[in-house]
Amino acid sequence: MHIFVTGATGYIGQAVSQRFLQAGHSVSGLVRSESGAKALRARGINPVLGGLDDATTLREAALAADAVVDTATADHADSTQVFLSALEGTGKKFIRTSGTGVYTDLAQGELNQTVFTEDVVHDPAEIVATRYSTDQAVTEASGRGIHTVVLRPSMIFGDGASEQLPLLIRQAITSGRSLYVGRGDNRWSNVYISDLAEAYLLALENAPAGSVYNLASGEARMGDIAETIARLVGLESAESCPPEVAYEALGQRWVDVAISSNSRVDSAKARAELNWNPVGPDLLDDLGTGSYKRIWAYKGDPHDHVQAVAGDDTLQGAGSH
Repeated sequence: MHIFVTGATGYIGQAVSQRFLQAGHSVSGLVRSESGAKALRARGINPVLGGLDDATTLREAALAADAVVDTATADHADSTQVFLSALEGTGKKFIRTSGTGVYTDLAQGELNQTVFTEDVVHDPAEIVATRYSTDQAVTEASGRGIHTVVLRPSMIFGDGASEQLPLLIRQAITSGRSLYVGRGDNRWSNVYISDLAEAYLLALENAPAGSVYNLASGEARMGDIAETIARLVGLESAESCPPEVAYEALGQRWVDVAISSNSRVDSAKARAELNWNPVGPDLLDDLGTGSYKRIWAYKGDPHDHVQAVAGDDTLQGAGSH
């Protein structure tokens, strides 16, 4: 198949595109710059210059492909609608990347016992309501001649990168404080990046039209993540803080959705229907002794570590959706 991937230079997009290539598919990727285009060509991906606001480019690339896999962001509803409009009646596959952040509960560090399956009736928090409604729009579009699939990755980790973990590590290094909110008992499900890429391939090849899958292979308490980060960067321990302190350090929306909330999911559906069998390491192990230690741990003067990280963008993890 010829697959058009948005976000092809991002954390998810790189891994997913590479897995498609390994499986024998051809890939074109949306990219905003010529330097990004050069990087894609080096990996055997045909670049498509443009952005998510370029409706004409998106429409033409979608119609030229057998399938569209949108990994760029979960929160650009306009581009999603462009794809659905372009693909209506074609029978082509459209895979949307959402995220288990749609289950965020604004718990401020408290544990919520609820573990979500795809079939649970859910009233999302206002902060993620548009993301959730976009998921529903994609699912409903399967009735208009589009083979739609919604994938909801949990906290993605691996290769020393991700959306969440490098930001937390960098904040701990530069401030000397590894923070969690309240008790830190809130939990996020998680998934290893190569296991996630395998799920995308299986969904492309096997997922029924109109299906939704939560993707996770484990979960971790946010307080434990903060403690592991503290040890990683040479601090004695992590620190509890009220939400307002975390807002100042990391930004309110990000803290409310990703740091102080619970997002716990069951992935039995993906295992049963897609034959998905995640085999990656435990998140805390990889964070404390694996890829994150190789990239982020520093032995020496903590002041030098702060200066190095503050001045060198190459130490940042790649972004995701």
